[in-house]
Amino acid sequence: MHVADKQLCALGVLEEELPAIRTIRSLEALEAGEEDFDPLTYQVLYAVAIGYTDDEVNALTGMSDQSQTALHRTERAFDTLIVTEESRQTIFIPETQDDLRRALDADLSGWEIFLHPVQRKLAYQDYDDPVLVLGGAGTGKTVVAMHRAKHLADQIKADPSRSGERVLLTTFTANAAKILEANLRLLCPEHLDALPSRIEVISLDLWAAHFLKRRNHAREIVFFGEARERLDQLWQDVFVDHALPEGVSETLVKAEWTQIVQAKGVIDLHAYLKIPRTGRGTALDRHKRAALWQIFEDYRARMILLQLAEPDDAYRDAIEILSAEPAKLPYAAVIVDEAQEMGEQAFRLIRAIIPQAAERNGKSIFIVGDAHQRIHRRRAIMSACGINIRGHSRRLRLNYRTTQEIGAWAISVVKGVPVDNLDGGTDTLQDHICLTHGAEPELVECLTEAEELSGVAAWIHSLSADEVQLSDIAVLCARRADVDRVRDALRMSGIHTMALPPDRDETRQTGVRVTTMQRAKGLEFLAVAIPFLSATSFPPGDAFRSAADAADWEDIITQYRALLHVAATRAKKILRLSWSGAPTGLIQP
Repeated sequence: MHVADKQLCALGVLEEELPAIRTIRSLEALEAGEEDFDPLTYQVLYAVAIGYTDDEVNALTGMSDQSQTALHRTERAFDTLIVTEESRQTIFIPETQDDLRRALDADLSGWEIFLHPVQRKLAYQDYDDPVLVLGGAGTGKTVVAMHRAKHLADQIKADPSRSGERVLLTTFTANAAKILEANLRLLCPEHLDALPSRIEVISLDLWAAHFLKRRNHAREIVFFGEARERLDQLWQDVFVDHALPEGVSETLVKAEWTQIVQAKGVIDLHAYLKIPRTGRGTALDRHKRAALWQIFEDYRARMILLQLAEPDDAYRDAIEILSAEPAKLPYAAVIVDEAQEMGEQAFRLIRAIIPQAAERNGKSIFIVGDAHQRIHRRRAIMSACGINIRGHSRRLRLNYRTTQEIGAWAISVVKGVPVDNLDGGTDTLQDHICLTHGAEPELVECLTEAEELSGVAAWIHSLSADEVQLSDIAVLCARRADVDRVRDALRMSGIHTMALPPDRDETRQTGVRVTTMQRAKGLEFLAVAIPFLSATSFPPGDAFRSAADAADWEDIITQYRALLHVAATRAKKILRLSWSGAPTGLIQP
C-alpha cells in the first residue's frame, strides 16, 4: 500500500474509499473539496497531489509506519494514543501543569507558541553539528527557535552539574529581541526568571557592545542618532582631503567600505587587492583599489581617534578578544533568529562564542532564517564564517498563518528573484504550502492618495461592521511619514489608532495598528492594508540615495520586493493593497 493510503487509513478513511479519493486529479479539484476533509487528511492529499515523496509525506504529518500500525490497534489505551505526533497536529497536549496553566491563562497570542509535529521534531531533538532551519513566512521558524531554547534550558535545569549555564537566543534588532523575550515569557518564564537566567535574549549588536564594555573597550559603537551624524561628517572631511579615482563617486566609496571592506573584515591593502567583489557592479582595477585604500585607512584612523566604531568593528574586536583569551562564557548554545539579516562578521562572532572545538563537548549552534524576507543588505555564507551546515539544513514547508490566496500573491512579488540559502546555494518557495483558503487579495486603484486614505477608512469601517476587532487590523506603510498621514486620516474618520511600541504589540489595547512594514516584521494580523504602492511612491525615491551603480539599484529593488513580501504575509485572512495612478512595477495588478 502506498504511504499516502496508509496515512489516510490511519486517519479513519476506509480502504474501500481510497479508489474514489485517488480520482482527485488536480489541485483545483482538491482545493474545491477542502471542506469535505478534516485538516490532517487534507494535508496528506495536498502533499501527494504536488508530488511529495513517501518520506516527505511521513515527515509532513509526523506519522511513521509503526504509528500507523499502532493506530489500528483497538486495544491501545486512549492515554497513549492521545500523545502521538498525529494527535498533536490538532490537539494541544500540555506536558506539565505549568503548560496547562499558561495555555488557559493566555489570550489567543499565547496559543502561537505551540508546535506542529514537524516543528517539534526540529526543536526537541539533539544534534551533533550546527543546524540551519529554512522556511518561508508563516512556517513557524521563530516558534521553533523559542522551543529550541526551552528544550536546551530544560536540559540545563535537569542537570545540577550544569548550574550557571545558559542559552543565548539572539536576533538582528533590539526590538525583535524584546518581542522574542515577551513570547518566551508565555512559553517558559521559569527559565527567564531563574537566577542566573537559563535563557538570555539579546540582539547581537547589544551583546557585542556589552561584552566589549566589560572588557573596558574605549570606543563608542555607532548604531544611529547623533554619533551616526558624526560619522557622516567624518566621510565629508575625508573626501575633502582625497582625490577620487576617475569614474568613482563618493557614494561608491561608501558602498565599497560597507559592503566589501567592513562586511568581509578586510584590514590591509594586500587583502583588499585580493578580495573578490562579487555582486558589485563597478569594476575596480588594482590602481583604483590602492587609491581607495588610502581613503579607507584615513577614515578608519579618524574613527579610532574619535573613539567611534561601527557594528562590524565591534564584532571583530570581540572576536579578537575571544580568540586571544578564550573567555569562560556561560553559553551551552547559541540560537539565531532572522539569520538572513546578519552579515559575515556577525556569524564569525557567533562561531567565536561557540568555537568548533566546543561542539565536541555538547555545545551547539541553531540558526533559522529565510532570505526571501531579507530587508537589509547584510548577508553571509555560513561555511565562510566557519559554521558548517552542509547536510544539516532543514526546511519548514507549511504556512500556518496566511491563506493560500494571500500566500500565492506574496510569493509572486519575489518570483524570479534569485534568493540564497544562507550558505552559497539557492533557495525557493516552490514547495511552500498554505493550509487555509480565503478571499483573494483586494487590489484597489485610486485617482489620488486622498482617495486611497478614505478607501482605507471605509474598509476598516466595513470590517468593524463585520465584528472584526480594531486590534486585529493593521495598516502598513513604507515610510514613517506615511504612518502619521494614515493615523491622521483614520482619526478624522472616527477610527481609533495605535502606534506600536518598539518592543511589543499591546494586543489588549484597542485601535488599528498603524506602523511601518519593517516594524511589522514578526507580527501577524487578521486583516492588513498596504497603501501608497504607486510607481512614484514605492520604493520611495530616497531609498536609492545609497545606490552607487546599476547593481546597487537592482539590489535595492530586490530589498523592497522582500519588504512588500514580508508586509503582505502579516495578513492571516484579509489583504488590501492600493495605489494612486500607476502601480509600482513590483506588483502585477
